[in-house]
Amino acid sequence: MRTGKLSSEELKNNVLDIIRHRRKEVVCGAFLGEDCASFSCDGLMLISTDPITAETSEIGKLAIQVSVNDIIAGGGEPVLCMLTIIAPTTATADDIKRVMLDAESEAEKSNLEIVGGHTEFSSAVNRMIVNCVVIGKTSEHVSSRALRDGDSVIVTKNLGLEGTKILAEKYEEILDLTEEEKKELATYSDVLSIKQEGNAVKNLEVHAMHDVTEGGIYGAIAEIAEGANKGIEIIEERVPFTALTLKICDKLKIDPYRLISSGSLIIVTPVEKDVLNALADSGVKGTVIGKIVGEKPIAVSKNGRTELKVTVDELFRDEGDSL
Repeated sequence: MRTGKLSSEELKNNVLDIIRHRRKEVVCGAFLGEDCASFSCDGLMLISTDPITAETSEIGKLAIQVSVNDIIAGGGEPVLCMLTIIAPTTATADDIKRVMLDAESEAEKSNLEIVGGHTEFSSAVNRMIVNCVVIGKTSEHVSSRALRDGDSVIVTKNLGLEGTKILAEKYEEILDLTEEEKKELATYSDVLSIKQEGNAVKNLEVHAMHDVTEGGIYGAIAEIAEGANKGIEIIEERVPFTALTLKICDKLKIDPYRLISSGSLIIVTPVEKDVLNALADSGVKGTVIGKIVGEKPIAVSKNGRTELKVTVDELFRDEGDSL
């Protein structure tokens, strides 16, 4: 067991040697002894950060994906990021290296450069924690403040894929999935980026985009409505899930509508058909689930109307391991 920072040699071998320079905007990137990175950027800058605290084998990859998705949802292009890795005292330098290898591989896919961060072992955590800060650039920030009454609310892909994969890893013995279900599950981490749909609609009239993360689709809709001071009405039965997500959620008594769903993008637009066609042309499924209407965020189901609020994600509701 150990606490504190990595040695200079460990930092070089397990972190710095893994990072590759790929962005012309980066003037000074990740180097030993440097406390800051520097970059140049024309136009508007976007910045987003997200911590990954869930127990998952792909934490490095997920850390990059989630913050990159936020930049894309803001209408921007990710440029650089900084990673903070806090490892438990039972971890090793090799464990940190595996996180960095996953993170760098995902950064390459997004044409993103890791320019620095921090790594340490700490008794304050009992599992790996990774926080990612991403800076991007754009000519125009897509903000939910532009919502208009009558706009269509569209979601991409199926909801809950990220949460489903994490739950399946955590409760593998309880779930007893078939080989076919395990093969399907393995594909979920391949569709957690929203880059494809973000590029598909970037030249269309879009009034808001929002990556569906903690709190699931219900939490995301509530956040958009509150931020824009607008009402949103969605039809519960239209929200798309895979049969495997519903099966796992049912067995674990999890609400899929409140399950973390990175990889699904909410698009609010007055040009519904144009957006759906653009998504289809790019190979991404789009589903209209509601409209901007009224004064509150509402989910309509066969049981009536429910006002939506931001609540604890289902992934963390079971932290007491009561399932």
